[in-house]
Amino acid sequence: MKKNFYILIIFYLFVSCEKENRTDEPLPAFRTVIVYIAGDNDLSDDALNDIEEMKRGYSEAGVNLIVFADLQGQAPEILKIGKNSAEIVLRYPEFNSAEAAQVQRTLNDIVTMYPAASYGLVLWSHATSWLPAGVRLRSFGQDSDKQMNIAELAAALPVHFDFILFDACLMGAVEVAC
Repeated sequence: MKKNFYILIIFYLFVSCEKENRTDEPLPAFRTVIVYIAGDNDLSDDALNDIEEMKRGYSEAGVNLIVFADLQGQAPEILKIGKNSAEIVLRYPEFNSAEAAQVQRTLNDIVTMYPAASYGLVLWSHATSWLPAGVRLRSFGQDSDKQMNIAELAAALPVHFDFILFDACLMGAVEVAC
């Protein structure tokens, strides 16, 4: 009888112990939404207003809201938006935010810093829709006098985005999606 009691106690000790899988790494968010602001142009003041609106309207709910902002007279930076706050998490040396290689580098940095099960992208700047580049058309983004061809932009996207929204003129045309 005593032997059965000890066996039962040992059994309960092993059953009741649960291995904890603790890591210091944060768990991925449900979604990371990236707002890419190529605002090193005459839209800088509008970009600042939009960042303030994002801070006021932010509601966490498992979503990282990350803003890349390249504004006139400022170094490009990545901001993590919180309720009524924006924390600078990375500052870059000056570069042209309308170059495909820089878009890809920046998006890769954000995806690495803020892993998620799902990603969304908002592209914010000047744009000219689907006509050929070089005549200031068929482009997204404006940094000084440089624009990026839409095909170059598409090739620069480093991950699958569940949605891509444009806060940019003329980018609602079906030709842009093709």
